[in-house]
Amino acid sequence: MVSHAPVPEPDAEITIDLDGEIEPERTPPRRRIPNAALAFTAALVMLAAGGVAAAKWLPDREPAGEEAVRSFLEAVRAGDVDAALALAGETGGSEQFLVPEALDGRWDIVEVAQVAYDEHPRKGISGEEPDATAEVYAEIEAYDGTRLGYRYEVSLGEGGPVIVNALGHASYDISGFRELELNGYTADLGFETHVLLFPGLYELDESQPVTLDLGLYPVLALGDQFIALGGDYASHWLPAAWPQVSATGREVLDEAVREYLDYCAPHAHVEGCPFGPPPEDDRIAIPDDASWEITAYPKVSARYTYTTGDVEQSFALFTTQPGSVEVAAVVTGADGGERRTTLSCGIWMEGTYAEFDADGGVTLTRGSEADQACRAMLEVE
Repeated sequence: MVSHAPVPEPDAEITIDLDGEIEPERTPPRRRIPNAALAFTAALVMLAAGGVAAAKWLPDREPAGEEAVRSFLEAVRAGDVDAALALAGETGGSEQFLVPEALDGRWDIVEVAQVAYDEHPRKGISGEEPDATAEVYAEIEAYDGTRLGYRYEVSLGEGGPVIVNALGHASYDISGFRELELNGYTADLGFETHVLLFPGLYELDESQPVTLDLGLYPVLALGDQFIALGGDYASHWLPAAWPQVSATGREVLDEAVREYLDYCAPHAHVEGCPFGPPPEDDRIAIPDDASWEITAYPKVSARYTYTTGDVEQSFALFTTQPGSVEVAAVVTGADGGERRTTLSCGIWMEGTYAEFDADGGVTLTRGSEADQACRAMLEVE
């Protein structure tokens, strides 16, 4: 039997070992990825996943309540009254100061942040409809660095956001000062005692006469909070004027007292003049045409009085040092004998009121309690 050598299969690889040994078949080597590259790839995957998650919870803009308060404050600061009032839900007071002329833009918005949010159902035409209320904290700063914060309540209903407590409420005392002046703008409120105000900076009664010192500082207003510039604490009340007579006012007042007494000296019988013998002392006789000589003018102080009616800026006078006046008189003695002599009388200004006008003048008015004659008379030696 003849045997044949095996025929190699087509394309089979034939390895010939020159040393006579057959080399085993090799498998292709594996490619290994470094650990650092794996970590970098994992980080990219995590960042991509985190970006998708962040896109789900990060808002595209401010919450609706926060946006409403910011828009409101920006409108007020820009003097856009109509835009501001469109977001305000306030009523119950005079709106005469809700005008651009009463605003001062020397303040900035420091912070606006929603701090609370509450959803609650309400019944509508189609049944239960969502409704919500947001609380938004806002803070503003005046040109001098004074800051004031306030929490606004924003109703987020179907009709759009409405800031429930957008406007400030200021009680105004009509006694004494019948007009309220804010930032140079004046409105005659009549007998209205409550006004509505936008937030911002207000100069109070800056155009009052030089005869008076109102003791008022500019205030920063936000909601129902007011703080004087440079002040340490806020108040729910708009500062009220309790005026004092200025140095210029004291000079004008002293001149008015002198003019009044100079007029009375030759007209002692005129009603309101304080010269004449004490009514209970019938020993003294002074001719009607007698001339009284003022030897010293009284020194007075003035205190603002809480008044009502048509009297404005009224101050009661108090004598700090009495004046004096002399007059020739006839005195009847205990024996019935008469003698001519000179008598002296003290001058007090109690019961007299000073009314200061806007032009820097002053008018004196004698009340019913004012002296109508000398309290006592002494003989001049």
